[in-house]
Amino acid sequence: MKNRPITDNYISHPLKTECTEENDDTFSGSPLKVRVFKRRWLQLFLFALCGICSSYQYPQFVVISHIISRYYDVSTLAVASTNIMLMVAYAVFLFPALFLMERIGLKWTVVIGAASTCLGAWIKVFSAANDRFPLLLTGQAMVAIGQVFIAPVPGKLAAFWFGNDQLALATAIGSYAAHVGLSICFMTVPIFVRNHYDVEEVRYRLSVIYWTVAIACSVVTLAVLFLFQDEPSAPPSESRALQKSTHERFDKGVLVSFKKLLTKNRNFIILWNTYGLIVSIFNSMGAVLNPLFLTHFKNCEVDAGIMLLLLCFVGTIGSLIIASILDKTKKFRVIAITVSSSSLFCEILFATTLNMEIKWTVFLSVSLFGITLLSFSAIGFELCAEATYPESQALSTGILSTAGQIYGASVIPLILKVIDVYGDTAGHAVILAILGLGTLLTISNKIDLRRQRAEESAM
Repeated sequence: MKNRPITDNYISHPLKTECTEENDDTFSGSPLKVRVFKRRWLQLFLFALCGICSSYQYPQFVVISHIISRYYDVSTLAVASTNIMLMVAYAVFLFPALFLMERIGLKWTVVIGAASTCLGAWIKVFSAANDRFPLLLTGQAMVAIGQVFIAPVPGKLAAFWFGNDQLALATAIGSYAAHVGLSICFMTVPIFVRNHYDVEEVRYRLSVIYWTVAIACSVVTLAVLFLFQDEPSAPPSESRALQKSTHERFDKGVLVSFKKLLTKNRNFIILWNTYGLIVSIFNSMGAVLNPLFLTHFKNCEVDAGIMLLLLCFVGTIGSLIIASILDKTKKFRVIAITVSSSSLFCEILFATTLNMEIKWTVFLSVSLFGITLLSFSAIGFELCAEATYPESQALSTGILSTAGQIYGASVIPLILKVIDVYGDTAGHAVILAILGLGTLLTISNKIDLRRQRAEESAM
């Protein structure tokens, strides 16, 4: 009997493992027509570039706030507003962006995010003169709007293009592209833009960065416009196939879906608070690391910057490994409890090594701390997808991602105030208490693995 060619209308036999389409990577043994395309890696790579271009511009000014303040003749608070507006924009525009995402599809959502980021970068090109700070704020506001369309995408992109055994890894890669952008910014901006007394030298160096970022954003936007696709012709997993069959859209409105998640889904509510508590510690490290570190190591601002790089870079690598383990084992609850508990140990190690004042041990401890904090971010998105299935992942992960920012806005001033009044040891105690509460909530949360049960039913 001759092998039947695979077409879009062909429903696979459970034993069928071969594939004749050149574009296919794997073919699932399932009664449902499920197919995983090699093009998924191009999709993920293009989105990662968007995330890098966007996140590079988050701390672009606060990382050299004393230089920007002197150059533009504005207050430090005005410089800080370039970062604050990102959080404000996310809170204000997230749900309109999610509503629009469901109507226009994944491709045009990413295109809008990339185009807005690109427009903001080009506006900043014309703000290099030291009397154009309002124009700089306008450009940063466009970047802030763009990140609202980019931030909720990783979970949806993974669900649309990746098989069940790669969901956590794909989500982690998409999410951590932002941390790559942050790391690049921490490495390049302080080194290139020095605190020169010559105003023209500062203007020239700022202009080089503005032009470089604008050109890079333009290339990425064009690549997304012409190469990024909305969704493959066949779903990559049984859970996505079943989700499509239920017509996953906001047919009853965003507010109804929002109310359903936050009033009827107890597991999601606990997860939202758990995620917010643990991830807020990572979000606060950029602000609280300097006073904690410089208390023991005077005049070591460069080393504090290196520690932030290690926190992001090593944390990202380690969390990708843990995401791969999660994909292979599907031990969601065990891994979540292990990672959150490990964050307690790493915080104790971090505080101890700081008091010992041995610099290389501090670098090691902060690297391990970054792995636990960033790993929980990826695990949180996967737990969210399991707890809220078959609800839209764009909506559920979008709501979840607000938790880290909302909690972070409260945690940062709390820790800084405690350090200022009671010292760095009390600051570590507050961090430990927050992580301890997050760990207790993780242990108490009996996540219903709805997506996994759907996969088993489909198989």
